[in-house]
Parts: sequence; C-alpha cells; structure tokens
Amino acid sequence: MRSCSSRLFGVTFIAALLALPPLLGSIYTSNHVLIGADEVVSEDLYAAGGRVTVAGTIEGDLLVLSGELTITGTVQGDVLGLVWGSTRISGEVEGSVRLAGLRLEVDGEVHDDVSALAVEGRLSGDVGRDLLVIAGQAVVGGEIERDVHAQAWRLEMDGAVGGDVQARVDDLRIGGSTRVGGNVLFRASGDVSISADAAVAGITTRREVLSPVWAKAVTRLFVWLSVAAFLVAGLLLLWLFPRSGRRAVEVVGERPWRSLLVGVAVLVVPPLLAVPLFLTLVGLPLAVLLLVCWVLGLVLGPLPAVAWMGRRLLPKHYSLYLGFVVGALLWRSAIWLLSLVAALIYAVPLFLGLGAFVLAAWETRQAALVPAGESG
Repeated sequence: MRSCSSRLFGVTFIAALLALPPLLGSIYTSNHVLIGADEVVSEDLYAAGGRVTVAGTIEGDLLVLSGELTITGTVQGDVLGLVWGSTRISGEVEGSVRLAGLRLEVDGEVHDDVSALAVEGRLSGDVGRDLLVIAGQAVVGGEIERDVHAQAWRLEMDGAVGGDVQARVDDLRIGGSTRVGGNVLFRASGDVSISADAAVAGITTRREVLSPVWAKAVTRLFVWLSVAAFLVAGLLLLWLFPRSGRRAVEVVGERPWRSLLVGVAVLVVPPLLAVPLFLTLVGLPLAVLLLVCWVLGLVLGPLPAVAWMGRRLLPKHYSLYLGFVVGALLWRSAIWLLSLVAALIYAVPLFLGLGAFVLAAWETRQAALVPAGESG
C-alpha cells in the first residue's frame, strides 16, 4: 500500500512538472524568435535563440537568453535575461529591465527601473524610476525620473535626473545639458569634466578613492580563505582519485607541451559548445553542466602543475600531498608578490594542469579497457 502511494505521488509530481511550463508562460526556442508587429502574447514569454525580436505585444514578462535582443514593440511586464551580444530597446517596457550583456542601448521608454550589467551601456530614452548601471562605459542622455547609481570605467551624463546621482568611476564627464534635481556624489580616480552649464539643484561632492581599513581586512581574509579552499579541495581531490591524480602530476613533467596544448583546448572549447546548447530546451541542462565543470576546471586546473613543482623542490621520499601544499603556497605567494605578471603565473599552471588531467584520465580509461579487450 505504501509502495502504491509512493508511486502515485511520484507520477503526480512528474505530471505537475510537465504541466508547469504552460502555466508559467509560453516557451519559444529558435535561431530567430520573432514576435511580429500584429502578434500578441497574452502571458509570460520565455525566449531562447540566436536572436530575439519583439515587434508586437507581450502582456506578461519577457525572460530571454539570446545573442541579440531587439524590442520595438511593447512588453507590459518586466524584461529579464542574459544577452551575450547587443540589446536595443526602442519600444516600450511597462515594467522593469534587468539585463546582463555585452551592449545595451535604451532609446525607448521604461516605466520602472533599469538595472544593467554590460560592457557598454547607452541610455537616451526615458526611465520612470531608478537607473542602476555597471559597465565599462556608460552614457546617460535620457530622462531618469529618480536616482542614478553607476559604477563604470567611464561615465558620461548629458540628460535629466530627477533625484540624486551616485557614481564610482575612473573618468567622469557631465555635459552642459545635464539637469540633476538632487545631489551629485561621486568617487573618481581619473579625469573629471563638469560643464559650467550643467544644473545641479543640490550639492556636488567628490570623495576620495580610499580603501578603508575594514575593506583591506576583508580583502585579505578572502585571499587567505581562497588559499585554504584551494589546499583543501586539492588534497581532497588527490585523496579521492589517487591513481588519476598522481598520474596527472607525472604527465606534467613527462609531456609538458602536449599538456599545454590540450589545456588551452579544454579552456576554449566548452564555452563554444555551450552556446548552441543554450538555444534548445534539451541542451540547456547539458550546457549548464558543461559550464559548471568548466568553472571548476578554472579553479582546480592548476593542481597537477602546482603539485609537480612542489615535488621537484622536495626530496623524493616526501609524499605527493606535502609536495602539493608546498607548491600551492609558493605559487600563490608568487601571484601575490609579482602582481604585474600574476595572470601569466596563474595561466601557465592552469593550461598545464588541465591538459594533464585530461591526458591522465584518458590513459587511465584506456588502461582499464585493455584487460576487457584481451579477455574478449
């Protein structure tokens, strides 16, 4: 009886999961997802594709995963998503816009907030509430009803802001057409240009760019925690996989150039494979898993090269674990002391280690298959 109840619960749960997407909204996947000018989507829209174009009306939210997004129509809800290319909103969004992408251009109308993480952001349209932008370069030339919060390498302002402006930048330019209803508070480590024609109702304050004591303490704490986490994760990995882990360390010394080339391929290929997989519902979980493994590789990839270096510095009778600890501490110290070449100090062991992991895993797999082949 209990078994029947468990099976019934399982079937019901699976059926509910299968019915969930239609309840949540429409799901469109295509190389080019197009909502035509006369088309109306009466619910939330989940769009995944190489390009997403909205010329019609979406009566709910738009959740997008795409290489390019263009909105010339109307979205009555929010727009949320990841766009690894360019985004242009020249239509109307009655809710908020929360996007991460390469380039964002808003010359239409957003009734609520705009939150953007982009390499380049240009806002010449109207925003009904607040603007939050984190970008390499940000240009604000439209009308923002409330506050602007910005962190950018370069910030240019030439529009109207109803509230306050708070910014952390390297370079800042406030043009003559700028109108700010509140205060302007900014930290800038580079050039600052404020036009005499700019109108600021409140006060303009430039604060010094300082690292407070607590920030330095937190930074150092994170550094030590990252070192400890790498040591623990490395020792655990070597303990869980003693055969392949030891072989990966040996491969670094035996075939460094092949390991280096394979490591570069391992670092480049997974993101390229993940992009087309993201465009299909079937491939989406596989793409996420692939990227998770890729990120783990970025963190733990240097392990074989670091352990090999530590083993070379110690007498042969010392264990691999001690060699790894010594190599890891020296490696992280070199990154800290030689900050100008820290990226190179990290990259070389990363490529070597990733390649050695792959070659060692391949050898271990081939060795495991040999007895079965011989017996057959």
